[in-house]
Amino acid sequence: MTLGLTMALDQLTLRATQRAEYLADSLAARAGSTEAAVGLTDRLLVAHSAESALLREANAGQVVRGKRAARAEAWRGLWERLAAHMDSIPEGEHERQRRLGALRGHSVDSTHPPTHLRRASLLAGAPVPAAVHAEAGRQAAIAAELAGSRERLARFALQL
Repeated sequence: MTLGLTMALDQLTLRATQRAEYLADSLAARAGSTEAAVGLTDRLLVAHSAESALLREANAGQVVRGKRAARAEAWRGLWERLAAHMDSIPEGEHERQRRLGALRGHSVDSTHPPTHLRRASLLAGAPVPAAVHAEAGRQAAIAAELAGSRERLARFALQL
């Protein structure tokens, strides 16, 4: 009985949850620009490539077993290497993943609308510029504040 009620509640709230995702996408576009929000949906379609890159990094870190000091420092530059990897994905692959995503109904999870529909919704409206801008000094302060968390997360991802 409880499971049935939970499932019914999930079904009733699913549409509201998906609508909230479209609204969140719209807010993201207003904060960071339509172009950036559309770029994020494209990144979602190639997230498997980021997972593969992180797995390669973790495996490479395990291979340096004899070199304890080198292994302990393997986390340095992880996020920059991952960003470079993601930036190296050619536009043709993004386009291929967009077509596949539309055919297969790619979605982040069951509560999110299909990614291709989220992207189409963003592109349907007039493009908006970013409302939030961070100067170099502010970006440096944010990076310094997040440095410890970046290190902990990199070490965790590489299982160090």
